Amino acid sequence: MSDLASPRSVPIRPAAPRPVTQMAIGCFAIPVLTAAILLAGFLYLRLKATALLIVPDKELLLVRTAPDETAPLLARFGRGYQLQITGRTEDWRWLEVELWDRRRGWAFRPLDILVWQLEAEPVTPATLTSLPPLPGAVEMPMILIPATTFTMGSPPGLGEADEQPAHAVNLSAFEIDQFEVTAGQYWDCVAAGVCAAPNSYASQTRPHYLNDPAFDRYPMINVPWAEANRYCNWQGKRLPTEAEWEMAAGWDAAKKAKLQWPWGNEAGQANVGDSSAGDAAAVGSFPADRSPLGVMDMAGNVSEWVLDWYKVDYYSVADDTNPLGPTPRRGEGSGRVVRGGSFANPLAEARTANRGQQAETYGYPTVGFRCARSAPQPQP
Repeated sequence: MSDLASPRSVPIRPAAPRPVTQMAIGCFAIPVLTAAILLAGFLYLRLKATALLIVPDKELLLVRTAPDETAPLLARFGRGYQLQITGRTEDWRWLEVELWDRRRGWAFRPLDILVWQLEAEPVTPATLTSLPPLPGAVEMPMILIPATTFTMGSPPGLGEADEQPAHAVNLSAFEIDQFEVTAGQYWDCVAAGVCAAPNSYASQTRPHYLNDPAFDRYPMINVPWAEANRYCNWQGKRLPTEAEWEMAAGWDAAKKAKLQWPWGNEAGQANVGDSSAGDAAAVGSFPADRSPLGVMDMAGNVSEWVLDWYKVDYYSVADDTNPLGPTPRRGEGSGRVVRGGSFANPLAEARTANRGQQAETYGYPTVGFRCARSAPQPQP
């Protein structure tokens, strides 16, 4: 009974030691480690911050005289171009960048370039100095070419082998640009997100020909065939066929005669040969380089992409009605045809029947383009 009545003895355990180590880790070490990681990340980002602005993909960077979207335009740059940053506005919305000839301008910071990616000090915009006015846009009238039959190519003894045999071609009515497409017009297509910026901005003698708005009235160059055709499609047009180009350049409908050059059969003044300016000139600068139907610059200035693939003996098998050129199969056509002379060619290569070719995947400082479209059919 006494055993049952006495309480069971329970051993007393000693108090557990306080987790000093764990507390130290949780209250001190982890926050310090986190702060160190954050600081290291910040220092890394600052180390990687750059004073270079690289134009992102699908962007067109416009550089102006002041941090204002209405300020005069100084330059344009397409994707991938690198510009040195020399300053910024307080709010980081505008970046001051260095151009050529030690000039500086202001570009709106592309939204996908973050502030921490850049290194720039705030600067006060300089007082604007007077600038020469930029050239106005070129109007692009189209010349109507009535349906006709004309002689394409050159007779024996005149011209080169790929221009023969001379043959009759029937063309439906079409319209063609009076002038070559200008740099200013092409940049509008880039700004619309349709055309790609050129890979090179230089002309034969001017390193900033295409990104300097002073040359907006000059022919667009350095674009491959596909971009030229894309621009024309954006305008609701297309590149002219080789036959259309030759007819517009050298057929005198009144005389029913083929001319050696757009102005006639004697040497004349154009941006080609002995009268060359040594580089592309503003479109329409050589008034004598005018076809009987009023199309300008078809002998000189720059050569021009046309729609057709090139084949040296194509004329021997060409269709006689609205020919479209050979197909690029089994070697039937290689390269795209370019027509007309350029500032770099002798006058003999500026004949209206002369044919040339270039690889379609490249742009060239001597090759531009103009657009065409089928003429609307008369309503019954």
